[in-house]
Amino acid sequence: MILVTPLQIGKVAYLLPGAWLYARRCHLEDWNKNYAVLQKYARKAIRALGYELLCDGIENLPKQGPIFFVSNHQGTLDPAPIVATCPLPFAFISKKENEKIPLLGRLALMIGTIHFDRETREGNVHMLRESARRLKKGQNLLIFPEGTRSKGDKMHTFKMGSLQPAYMGKAAIVPITLQHCYVLDEPDNTLRTIKVIYGKPIPYEDYRSIKQEELLVRLHDEIQHNVYDD
Repeated sequence: MILVTPLQIGKVAYLLPGAWLYARRCHLEDWNKNYAVLQKYARKAIRALGYELLCDGIENLPKQGPIFFVSNHQGTLDPAPIVATCPLPFAFISKKENEKIPLLGRLALMIGTIHFDRETREGNVHMLRESARRLKKGQNLLIFPEGTRSKGDKMHTFKMGSLQPAYMGKAAIVPITLQHCYVLDEPDNTLRTIKVIYGKPIPYEDYRSIKQEELLVRLHDEIQHNVYDD
């Protein structure tokens, strides 16, 4: 799987040595410090690639955690604009294969990303237990409930069970909408503006009695509406 093109690598090449050195020398348990460093690199990388990054809804973010972020998934580099704009440190819930991606896998571990095997029961149980444990400790997590990239504006259906960690950890749910972030995978695309929208939080007390299937549809429809509301 090709993550970036040679042209894209060339544009961010000056950032790679510093990012690699920090990733090798940092303490993996210093999640908040590592997040701040990673955020700087994410912002620089997006600028280096020639994109303008817009953001709405930061004022919607809760003052205290835990927060369970739910985002649409448009492209390979979706984590970059989210990390670049989110002032609150968080970790991703990601498939096991991503842990082996050179440099990016190490950067993900720096902020406490939970990698799991989606194909096994044991892997899914581990993810649920670890996610709930993190949320109960006040740490923030993010999931892409589509499970795979849409590569465009039309979203895939959200996978059942994607919200289980939020229910177990009694976390506020914050929907995130990515607009046009798939162009990060398309260097020849003439569109040069991408956007991240943070929706209004849904406190645990407001959704705990709602069936997960119903809440998944509600979140999916809200995010899909925002994708098209350009």
